[in-house]
Amino acid sequence: MSQSGLYLLKLAFTPQGGAVGSGSMTLALTVNASTGALHGQAQGTIHEGTQHPQTFSAQVSGAMHSTGFGSIIRVGSVSGEAGVSVPPPAIGMYLAPFSASFGLDADWNGQGQFSVGSDTYKSDVKRADD
Repeated sequence: MSQSGLYLLKLAFTPQGGAVGSGSMTLALTVNASTGALHGQAQGTIHEGTQHPQTFSAQVSGAMHSTGFGSIIRVGSVSGEAGVSVPPPAIGMYLAPFSASFGLDADWNGQGQFSVGSDTYKSDVKRADD
């Protein structure tokens, strides 16, 4: 990996091919360059079958590794437990298993997916600018 020490990484997951009726999220991570350890937070929105999208937030941990193969030079995955909002007219939230994985090129662009509960969302991934 090009950085050294501990650095911040923010990745945006958007619906693959701009698909409607899916989910999107942002991963805000600290990366330990020497070990590949990832720690941070996922926040996103699920747009499925309702005019009121569900939001979720999860504390995550995982790892990212360099591949040395072709154009995809980094692969990573994180997991945790997401707090998911319940759409109106109900009020509240529930906990669901969360996981995300991604493959990135030298420009921090690539493909990935994330799962909230039993639902999986294929995504385009890019480094998010603040």
